[in-house]
Amino acid sequence: MLRSALTTAATHALARWTPFLDTELHTLRGLVRPGDVCVDVGAAAGLYSQALSQLVGPTGTVHSIEPLAFSHPVWSRVLGAWKRPNVIRHALALGTRTGRAAMRVPFGPHGPATSRSFLDSDTCGLGSNAEYCYHVDMLVEANTLDGFRTDADLPRLDFLKIDVEGGELHVLQGGQQTIEVFRPTMLIEIEARHIERYAYSPDDVVRWLTAHGYRMYAWRHGWHDVNRVCPHANNYLFQPAGKA
Repeated sequence: MLRSALTTAATHALARWTPFLDTELHTLRGLVRPGDVCVDVGAAAGLYSQALSQLVGPTGTVHSIEPLAFSHPVWSRVLGAWKRPNVIRHALALGTRTGRAAMRVPFGPHGPATSRSFLDSDTCGLGSNAEYCYHVDMLVEANTLDGFRTDADLPRLDFLKIDVEGGELHVLQGGQQTIEVFRPTMLIEIEARHIERYAYSPDDVVRWLTAHGYRMYAWRHGWHDVNRVCPHANNYLFQPAGKA
């Protein structure tokens, strides 16, 4: 318990005061409450899963979704997110289809760069990953968010984080029913350099969410209303209109 609290405090401090972690990580305290059900899509080493676990407490649940079991082994051990009793780990990719699918894993001079892996469905090239030496396709289990909701028998969904290297719109489209039913708060990475390998744009992601009754916010010394992707931010908060 002490290690868990210290790890959470350290990551929040790094996020708030240094450029090494997502600035938005330290804002979760104001977005997630004890007892909440959270889904972390693209969990990687479990940084967000670890922080969410601390916030939802023993009465809440965090579903940590990461298709690559070998992703960030050292940081996975340090964070220890999947050893927590309120975190459920799922070796799964989310998109618009179910079944087996290929994750394209880039390799550089020092080995696999798993944080830059992407689901190779409906892509038109490597996009931002062209900088890597080569890629290896890893077969993984894939599902939609709606299918996952049914399989996991989710009673509710309060917070949804999505960071899947450009495939964020596909996760939303595959979870339309879940989003319409539960109306979760969402934190979504939207980066043009990753999205360009898919057949849509950052504006398409924003339009989809706006059409489904969400307001968009970017962090700059506080959450501020925006209506499009900003040059200073990669992660955006989306809340149902009217939600404080």
